[in-house]
Amino acid sequence: MQPSITVSHQIVRCRSPGEQFNSFSTIGQEELYKLVKSSKPTTCMLDPIPSRLLKDLLPDLIDPLLNIINSSLSLGYVPKTFKLAAIKPLIKKPQLDPNELTNYRPISNLPFLSKILEKVVSSQLSSFLQKYDICEDFQSGFRPYHSTETALIRVTNDLLLSSDRGCISLLVLLDLSAAFDTVDHNILLNRLENYVGISGSALAWFKSYLSDRHQFVAVNDEVSYRSQVQYGVPRGSVLGPLLFTLYMLPLGDIIRKYGVSFHCYADDTQLYISSRPGETYQFEKLMDCVVELKKLDDK
Repeated sequence: MQPSITVSHQIVRCRSPGEQFNSFSTIGQEELYKLVKSSKPTTCMLDPIPSRLLKDLLPDLIDPLLNIINSSLSLGYVPKTFKLAAIKPLIKKPQLDPNELTNYRPISNLPFLSKILEKVVSSQLSSFLQKYDICEDFQSGFRPYHSTETALIRVTNDLLLSSDRGCISLLVLLDLSAAFDTVDHNILLNRLENYVGISGSALAWFKSYLSDRHQFVAVNDEVSYRSQVQYGVPRGSVLGPLLFTLYMLPLGDIIRKYGVSFHCYADDTQLYISSRPGETYQFEKLMDCVVELKKLDDK
């Protein structure tokens, strides 16, 4: 009897104790100048001055702005004003009934300077992740040179190759409900520390970044009371998508344990396994994998 044919899957890699991200590096005037100038001049109602005006006055403001950014990086502290979001409801489609709340999409707006700080952090964290190959290889969301197209090509190619070998394949599509809004901050911090290797003042920065966040709804000239954001990655932020992919790192470890092939795009996951027609018992691995993933989702 020939062995069943399945698409190869990655072996879980363990990092050495020396692969730690302890602190952020402070930046210079030139780097900050480039970041501000290259950023879109979107203005939030929380900004003290319009973003376009800030960019025009940048030569005179560069020193105090640099002090704010570098102090945050060095101290591991995010200013409270950077953690307040203004939520503006936007109708999903013009023809929808404006009296139905479900027809609106909440758009989160953060201060311009908070996004500049996040870009600095994102750049340094991404360099660390790339250097030590920590990101999930089969995650195509929010990564340079990865897209829905690369995800589709890989899965389709694997299934076609299996078909050419005379195998049948079983594909399961997973879609997490409200995935970005249900992230537990304590679990995320634990994964940043133990899966990614963030420690010291860098870990303190992320604890400050996730804690004591608030938001309010703004409609025309009316604003609601401020409510605390206790779950989820910050919407409208620069770091949100990257933090979500790191939060999902254990997912790949569970799937690999069962010898199942997979590919992810953001919170969408494709699970698939191939087998010769007489060896359909191989599909039980996929079923067992789905059961364990369901238990993880229920926790």
